[in-house]
Amino acid sequence: MKRPSTLVPVIAGFGIVLLLLLAVTAIGVSHIRQISDRLTAIVSERNQKAELAATMHGLHESRFQALLLAASQDDAFARDEALMHFARLAGQFIQRRDQFLSLPLDDAEHRLWEEVRDEVRRVERLAGEVQVRILAGELEAARRQIRQNLFPLQQGMMAGWDRLIRMQQQKNRDALGEARTTQDRARTLSLALSGVALLVGVFVTVFVVRLSRHMEKDLFEEKERAQVTLRAIADGVIRFDAQGRVGYVNPMAEVMLGRIAREALGKPLIDLLKLLDHHDQSDLTLRLVEEAQRGRHLELPATTHMLSAQGMEYEVEGKCSPIPSQEGHIEGGVLVLRDVTETREIMRRLVWRADHDGTTGLANRRAFEDRLSRILTSKRASEQPASLVFIDLDHFKQINEQAGRAAGDQLLRQLGRLLQSRVRETDLLARMDSDEFALMLLACPPAMAEKIAGVLRDSIAHLDFAWSGSPYAISASIAVVHINNAWATLDECLAAADDACEQARQAGGGSLIVYGR
Repeated sequence: MKRPSTLVPVIAGFGIVLLLLLAVTAIGVSHIRQISDRLTAIVSERNQKAELAATMHGLHESRFQALLLAASQDDAFARDEALMHFARLAGQFIQRRDQFLSLPLDDAEHRLWEEVRDEVRRVERLAGEVQVRILAGELEAARRQIRQNLFPLQQGMMAGWDRLIRMQQQKNRDALGEARTTQDRARTLSLALSGVALLVGVFVTVFVVRLSRHMEKDLFEEKERAQVTLRAIADGVIRFDAQGRVGYVNPMAEVMLGRIAREALGKPLIDLLKLLDHHDQSDLTLRLVEEAQRGRHLELPATTHMLSAQGMEYEVEGKCSPIPSQEGHIEGGVLVLRDVTETREIMRRLVWRADHDGTTGLANRRAFEDRLSRILTSKRASEQPASLVFIDLDHFKQINEQAGRAAGDQLLRQLGRLLQSRVRETDLLARMDSDEFALMLLACPPAMAEKIAGVLRDSIAHLDFAWSGSPYAISASIAVVHINNAWATLDECLAAADDACEQARQAGGGSLIVYGR
């Protein structure tokens, strides 16, 4: 019996529908897998909370730098500008904080936020005290308070921000696991729908399309948030693949590299990034790529310097972390770089100013007494002769009153250069007071020390100093103290120097007194 001809189109139609549905399902599964993989990469980088936490981290770092800059400025207008910037950053921080708190926080996030907020309050309270000192013109006290009190609190607070950011990164990783679980469920559901293709074919198609659109929307939103986060942070971020080729650079990294993103993408990182250890000039770029390929984290040394394509040199801090795939293979790495050139320069200036006189550039009283104390207590103190020469300018106050403070400062600078040119590099010359200098002569016999003191007195007497066309005669009373091995303390040594200085002043201008004679 012949099969009815109507069965042929029915069977053909059934086969076509089945093939089309299977094809749609296969395409849907593949599309879901691609979207899920891309979503995992985006979620692992940043989310909205991490963006706000990173921004607040950067704002507090900027506020600290602004306060450091204000404390280091001798010019009142420059200090006011730095303090205004310091105040503006507070408003930006409050705005980001309110945005962060408007988001739902779980118990762990809330507890960590409370800890960070307590640190912030302590830092802000102390920063306010420093600001008051700066406004009052007490710059030395402000710098000392920053160095001794504010800087340790600032470090603790920044560590709290880092913990908050790491918590958000962990939550991103958890979200990645959930995305993978969702991917598996979607695959299972697609296969199940394929088994009942004739019954629920239409519903499978609608489900795949809707799910794809929803995931594409989530992907777009997450990508936008991630891009905003990477653009907002003050650190340079560079991502590279397993072969060391650059896959992403954020705007700050573009500035530090001296190249725009399209010039850097796809090129070997070792050709674009020049990281050197300033201590031994060793190349660190190749090392960090190799460590990432082995799956290891690398913290850059504190002596790391970076050279841009334009020849700009930066002092940087940074860390390189490997990027593992779902199967455990290393897909590349992420390098985060922070430009700390300005911060370290400010700290170096603060350290220098703690031991030097701002007018003459010579060592100050604190540095001189500290060096003398170390010499007195050293085991080799009695092995070599040493002497102190104290130089007290005669009539310095009259010059200040007649010609003004600018004339007095110029005289001190000129005198400092003169004295420096008459002593050895191993000797220590310091400005002790407004019109008093001190010289420490090491490994110098007493007779030679007295001869040097006489040369200094005569050099000062022949100093040609004029202000506004008016010449001024300069002289100094000098006291020489030969350090006695029996003097066990700094106070005893300085007391002998004060006694000799008083004798020199009583003897009249231009006199030279040797203590004990």
